[in-house]
Amino acid sequence: MKQIFLILLLYSTGMMSQNTGIFTKNPGSSLAVNGSFAGDYKIVTGNVILNDSDSYIAYNGNTDGIIQLPVAISGPGNFKGRIYRIKNTTGNWNLTVAAQNLEKINAVTEVSSILLPPGFYAEFISKGTTTGTTWELTMRVPVRLSLPKAKVVDIAYSVPRNSSTITAERFTIKNGNPQPIIDAILPHSSTSFSLSEPQSVFLNFTAGIDNIATLQPGQQTMPTIFYRCELYIDNVATGLFQIVPLDGEGSHLRFSLFGVRDLPAGQHTIHAKFSLWFAGGNNTFTTQFGVMSLLLSATYTN
Repeated sequence: MKQIFLILLLYSTGMMSQNTGIFTKNPGSSLAVNGSFAGDYKIVTGNVILNDSDSYIAYNGNTDGIIQLPVAISGPGNFKGRIYRIKNTTGNWNLTVAAQNLEKINAVTEVSSILLPPGFYAEFISKGTTTGTTWELTMRVPVRLSLPKAKVVDIAYSVPRNSSTITAERFTIKNGNPQPIIDAILPHSSTSFSLSEPQSVFLNFTAGIDNIATLQPGQQTMPTIFYRCELYIDNVATGLFQIVPLDGEGSHLRFSLFGVRDLPAGQHTIHAKFSLWFAGGNNTFTTQFGVMSLLLSATYTN
């Protein structure tokens, strides 16, 4: 009689079916809940190591903090698919979420920790592996409506008002012998900056260039020449460039470049390079230019 009762009980709760439903008679998934779901909510103010009782963790300490993900388990107790949701609710302190025992986190590249600045939220899921990359970062986003911005490059240069072009910072581009100069770093555009962590950096560059040389006899009839200006980071072209024609003596060139580039942590250099892009024919010429104005900024959200 007891066996019959147990069978009926299991059948009534759905445990004998392939899928299990709570408040639903026809579950369409392994577990279907027709109602709310609650996980543990925890506020921490110091460094902690997460365990199987944790689900959502809000960090609200008064200094930089560290939350460590649990060490992977092989065999019984393996927690493949376990999800942790972590938020840094402080206003001024950074939170680091780290793996243990040389384990790694898959975040496009393999890393041992993830930095959550104030106001950032992240989700991590266990891959079920026991060595190497054991965790996966599924989300890392700012949850504040607005975030403070950090400007790592801020260059502004211009020739004083009502000054002649003779005061402009000059450089030379030339084609032909004895030694061509087909590119030059724009004066005032070179600087360096440092990032404490990987960042998406917003780049903005504008420049006004004046042709201040006098063409020599025979140069007035040469074909139109094109010049290219491009931003370089760590001496590598960024792909942010513009090409404009020079139509002869007295021409003014204007460049405007902007875009976003993902940069790793560490020291970086940046400059704008002015290049001879194309010249039809075999004309030999030398042209001197002057930088009349230049603005260069690099910014990221903090």
